[in-house]
Amino acid sequence: MRNRIKRPLPVWIIFLFYSVLSLYSILSVFLITSGVFPLSFEQQAYINRFTTFDMVIGHLVAATTFIGVFLLFRLKRAALPVLFLALGINIFSSGVFYLKNDPATVIDASGFLLQAGGVALFLVVCLYARHLAKSRVLA
Repeated sequence: MRNRIKRPLPVWIIFLFYSVLSLYSILSVFLITSGVFPLSFEQQAYINRFTTFDMVIGHLVAATTFIGVFLLFRLKRAALPVLFLALGINIFSSGVFYLKNDPATVIDASGFLLQAGGVALFLVVCLYARHLAKSRVLA
């Protein structure tokens, strides 16, 4: 019989938070682009600037994040590379977005700080997963 390791509370919190966030992200983009939510002219013009690449990479970030936190919830060692991959895709997509768009016209300082805080928080999640892997909590 295999020794069962108790799932740490932070793993539950990470799983619930990022699962809801990832699924909300995918669903909201679908609902916005399908026209379910009415948008102002400015909002519609902003959405129309998104390319297929932007849409695919956004869904890829959300899906990879969801898979990573699901693997973390299952206490699987495979969570570690998937979470770091999600972090890398997120940073890459943000960099591409800011290279293509003037940040001053698409986001204000508080939005930029919020985005940077989100990336920093996800980095902490990745480092926590690495700690769990080194502690042999992840199998």
